[in-house]
Amino acid sequence: MRNFLIPLVIAGLMGCQAPDTNVSPIFDANAATVAQVFADFQAESDDFFTHFAEDAIWRGTGLNAPDTVTLEQVTAKYKKAWATYDYELLPPTNFLPGVNAETKATDGSVRGYFEWNISKPATDSTEAKSVRVKIYESFDFNPAGEIAYTQVYGNLMAGYDYLNNSEE
Repeated sequence: MRNFLIPLVIAGLMGCQAPDTNVSPIFDANAATVAQVFADFQAESDDFFTHFAEDAIWRGTGLNAPDTVTLEQVTAKYKKAWATYDYELLPPTNFLPGVNAETKATDGSVRGYFEWNISKPATDSTEAKSVRVKIYESFDFNPAGEIAYTQVYGNLMAGYDYLNNSEE
């Protein structure tokens, strides 16, 4: 009986090992892409959209948001936002490797917690305003290295409401 239990205990301990923490070259390349995505977003550059697959989707995470938001919808939304607001990614920028939900193995996806400063310039009748919003974002990539799936969690609506409210 003892000879039977020892292999079971060893197998059990090996099954509880921590996931592989080696950061792969794929993750490094994808993290560099996300860094460029953020730079293009801050610069309000159409190059931002070139990092996404044609069939890329965003998960709608806001109140009453649709489950799926297309690249076409995001393009229109972000171009409108760029015309109204200025965006600055605040340091530190710390990209984290994501894992496959089923296997728990690193898969080249990029995750992170970020803080954005969103500003609305002054007009003839309003003063300039800004707000800092903490965000969790994730980016999944297709085999071609394009972003295929994105999620953004944070209280962006409260930030925009604050910026658009004429009272402090």
